[in-house]
Amino acid sequence: MRTRRFAIAALCAWTAAAADKLDPTLTVVLGGGAAAGFSGFRLLENEQNQAWPAVAAKQMGTYISVPTMRESPMTGVVNAYRPLAGLLPEIPQSGERALPFPFFAMNLSVPFMRTGDALRMRPTPRNDGLNLLTTVEGDIKATLFNAIVGGPLLTFQPPVLLTAADYVVALNPTLLFVQLGFEDVSEAAAGGDASRITDPGSFGGDYLLLLNKLRTTDATIVLMTVPDPTLTGYFSTLDDAARRYGGSAEELQARFGLAAGDLLTLGGMVEVADSMRGRRGNTLSRGSVLPASIAASVRSAVNSYNESIRSLSAARKLEVFDLADFVRQVRTAGVRAGAVTVTGEYGGGFYSEDGIYPSAAGQALTANAVLQFLNSKFGTGFPLATVAQ
Repeated sequence: MRTRRFAIAALCAWTAAAADKLDPTLTVVLGGGAAAGFSGFRLLENEQNQAWPAVAAKQMGTYISVPTMRESPMTGVVNAYRPLAGLLPEIPQSGERALPFPFFAMNLSVPFMRTGDALRMRPTPRNDGLNLLTTVEGDIKATLFNAIVGGPLLTFQPPVLLTAADYVVALNPTLLFVQLGFEDVSEAAAGGDASRITDPGSFGGDYLLLLNKLRTTDATIVLMTVPDPTLTGYFSTLDDAARRYGGSAEELQARFGLAAGDLLTLGGMVEVADSMRGRRGNTLSRGSVLPASIAASVRSAVNSYNESIRSLSAARKLEVFDLADFVRQVRTAGVRAGAVTVTGEYGGGFYSEDGIYPSAAGQALTANAVLQFLNSKFGTGFPLATVAQ
């Protein structure tokens, strides 16, 4: 009898230890543009393979299949993400997968996908005779969703139209990262339109439904907090502009009719520079300034989102990587990459030329932060990636 009790106790202890051990064999990521590798206003193969999920997977000794996009100006082109209207031409985005591509994708991150989209959005393919058309002209989110989440499953008869959350459950991963929420506020910040912020109550409800669905898998789930878009390189404070162009924040306020707390967008910084050089007047165009009131609404929503994430994770004993704090540290203090300090200001190295999504260096630094988090929480010894200068 004693031997039997000892065997049962040993089995329970082994089971508990196995449950605590991290298994990255089948790693899946459910996220938005940053996790997808969106960079420089579009999604392309090279940048997708440099995104933090691919970098982290390599350091963990596993493989994550990436639904890479090829650059194809002949077909499948949409014109969508253009935050510098009037300053940059419309930038084309391919709607075609690069070859060869995996049948199943494990990085299910789609640029511009909101939290509710992960639950409800399904592919919307069309057919031109025998040809399958994944591109939805003028709609970059639908186009990329068709290519990434739809993929080869759309060639079935009838086509398999899964939501992103359905796809994750079907894969039944051993390790799952959830990086959602940034797109619920980033478009509002970039467009200066508070009406485009996902209501915090709706976000919390959708996040709860999403977690309930994802917890039906056997995965170790790591949630990520939502970064504040106003801390990305796309936005500059008046103090930032004064340091770059001279004078003081008060002088810039007076010259351009700005209010305290207003932020200059990437386009606004270009216009301010032109004005200081005498190339244009002192009236900034629409979209060059993010008013302080809208910036405050964005920050308030982000804080509410993160309160929901932390509350829901604590109730379910899930781990949370504080991506929001990492992005804040990059902006306020920078982060070391070898002998170089990478900063979050525009041109500081962390962000790509769009100012919103990370560069290759920024992605590698994010991957290293995630790996350090896993090592500290799960006792793993994953090596960090080398960050190219």
